[in-house]
Amino acid sequence: MIKTKEKKSIMKIVRNVILIVLSVIILLSAVIVGMCLFNSRPAVQTVATYQQKYSGAIINMQDDGGVEILPNDGAASKNTGIIFYVGAQITPDAYIPLLSRLSEEGYSCFIPNLSFNMAALEPKAAEIIINEHPEIGSWYIAGHSMGGLTASGFAADNPDKIDGLIMLAAYTNRDLSESDLPMLSIYGDTDGVMNRDLYTERMAWNSKNFEEHIIAGANHAQYGDYGRQPRDNDALISAESQQKQTADIMLEWLKERQ
Repeated sequence: MIKTKEKKSIMKIVRNVILIVLSVIILLSAVIVGMCLFNSRPAVQTVATYQQKYSGAIINMQDDGGVEILPNDGAASKNTGIIFYVGAQITPDAYIPLLSRLSEEGYSCFIPNLSFNMAALEPKAAEIIINEHPEIGSWYIAGHSMGGLTASGFAADNPDKIDGLIMLAAYTNRDLSESDLPMLSIYGDTDGVMNRDLYTERMAWNSKNFEEHIIAGANHAQYGDYGRQPRDNDALISAESQQKQTADIMLEWLKERQ
């Protein structure tokens, strides 16, 4: 009888230890996830600095943290909107230098503020922007890294609303091989973050109207203006050069579809 009680007592202690260990693991996991979600990478310069540098565009910070970049009075409007999904944990203002170059040529650009700056958490954010701007006749959706993957999903689900898809250092997460959707892919040959094997594998999912550009010396991070990114390689060109080349490719591609 005593041995049975001792055995039950030992089992109870073991169960309690296991519960404590599991609780600690869950707590630590929650802390790590929380730190990752809140560890956003903001732009390295202020919006005021960008407004002064890119005076050919009207740069507005929205109350919710999103960014709206519109052509100024000196640029003829293309009646075309570009919705841009940020890369994981990167704040919208970091993409002002890239997209301002498009707005200076007449394109209206919108960077929604996403929960924790994670496009995957709000894949339908583009729909809100489209509904808020009925005056815009043509829409393209774009994104960097995770934002590009999420943008491809929105394009696949909304073929009647989107006229084209632009992916920077990304690949589609949906099979669009039977679609005629115009797709543009841009990445750098020194990119140390993008999964090249998966990129190659997903080539079979690209639409019939797919175009690819590889920028020599470009890395993963420099499409935005937020500094270095873990696991990325050093770029062999400046951030300004990478953003200019990217914008030039995008502009040429867009003009072919006007």
